[in-house]
Amino acid sequence: MWAEHYFEQLAARLREVQSTQREAISRAAEAMTEALVRGGMVYVFGCGHSAALSMDIFYRAGGLMLVQPIFDERVLLHWRPVTETSDWERKEGWVAQVFQDSGARAGDVIIILSTSGRNGAPVDMALSARAAGLTVIAVSSLGYAGSLPSRHSSGKRLHEIADIVVDNRATPGDAEIALPGLDQKVGPMSTAVGAAILQGLVVETVANLLARGEQPPVFVSANLPGGDEHNQALLARYRGRIRYL
Repeated sequence: MWAEHYFEQLAARLREVQSTQREAISRAAEAMTEALVRGGMVYVFGCGHSAALSMDIFYRAGGLMLVQPIFDERVLLHWRPVTETSDWERKEGWVAQVFQDSGARAGDVIIILSTSGRNGAPVDMALSARAAGLTVIAVSSLGYAGSLPSRHSSGKRLHEIADIVVDNRATPGDAEIALPGLDQKVGPMSTAVGAAILQGLVVETVANLLARGEQPPVFVSANLPGGDEHNQALLARYRGRIRYL
């Protein structure tokens, strides 16, 4: 069964990330912890399916309230025609304003998601964030990025700008499964692996906060008894720091 082959490959990739990215994940979670302890926020930015990943740790049961995605319609997959999202991801020069409008400030952390790390928008976001004094965490593939030149005029790729890089270990082209009779591989892994990396960062950050005697603001499922009341109380407490309300 080919689906089982994909699951096996995905499990192997997750084990590879677990064994090779432990230090990077620890450093990234520590940076997130420091930002939150000092009254800051964690921002997340990606384009296309990387933007979908940024939703995975936003406004979610078991997730941190102090996570703020930076969304722009032009690189979200409900944009029509959807093919234009690829054009916008490649363009540089427009993301600096998106960053400026986000409310991010020095001392905050931003996680930028781009598996290839070569396109104009994520590189511009990293440059803008670094210039503004944020700690930049990249979730990217060093193997993928290293196989291709940057599309940005600086000649830089995302991992060359970031303070901390978590390598999702995706192969060039991302799709992993070769099926007989089809030249193009199928079964991308960067989304599933990226989601695991992001949730791992949240878990590690919450554990760090608890170890420091902090009570982390974590959402409870609204489908559980008392969930709405818990969430509303925390949202009211942190209203001054949460821009998405």
